[in-house]
Amino acid sequence: MKKMPRKAIWSHFSRTLFTTPSTPRYFNPYYPQDNSEIDLPHAHQIRRDNLRNYLGSFEEKPSVLIIGEAPGWRGCRFSGVPFTSEAQLSRRQLPFSGQRSSRGAAPLAESSATIFWRLLKPYHPRFFVWNCIPFHPHQPDLPFSNRTPTGSEISRHAPLLLHLLALLSPERIVALGRSAQHSLEQIEVPATYVRHPSHGGAKAFQAGMERLLDTEQSTQSGWPGG
Repeated sequence: MKKMPRKAIWSHFSRTLFTTPSTPRYFNPYYPQDNSEIDLPHAHQIRRDNLRNYLGSFEEKPSVLIIGEAPGWRGCRFSGVPFTSEAQLSRRQLPFSGQRSSRGAAPLAESSATIFWRLLKPYHPRFFVWNCIPFHPHQPDLPFSNRTPTGSEISRHAPLLLHLLALLSPERIVALGRSAQHSLEQIEVPATYVRHPSHGGAKAFQAGMERLLDTEQSTQSGWPGG
């Protein structure tokens, strides 16, 4: 296995992800433009640190890259790590450490993140999870809302994802949900579809990911059929 190019990935994030300002329609969790009403002081730095800790949990390149559509307001918007909530970080439930960045009475939790890590934690660090667009799309003036990113947003920020793909060179790319699948098709990235864990999709998500990850493990170990 090849070593994880952590320095190259972090340099890529520093040049692109961390330098893109938020707009009235999407929020960049890593840009120094925090919302003082809902974010702790220096929240963007907390989220950068959480992302760095996640990246630091990989010694070798993962064979599988799982890609969702975009951060949700209860998850990556405040945690800084895709499909991860700050509640999970605060409770030390994950293979990497982190802190909360929100001002609320309690750390925010997200059902999809809970299902994701409950089922896939045993497979870490064989997969890396990211999003088609790394910013939180929301309705104007409603930071606690989610919206589907537009086709132009997907295309505009595709180079960030494509460069990450080039750095990781995964053996398999997984589109987590139909929205992610359509977004990846738009930028011509071939991917295997797996059901999103939300809205009753936990069992299908588990079956799809276990089948894919177990197959990858069998292939790498040289044992056909498992």
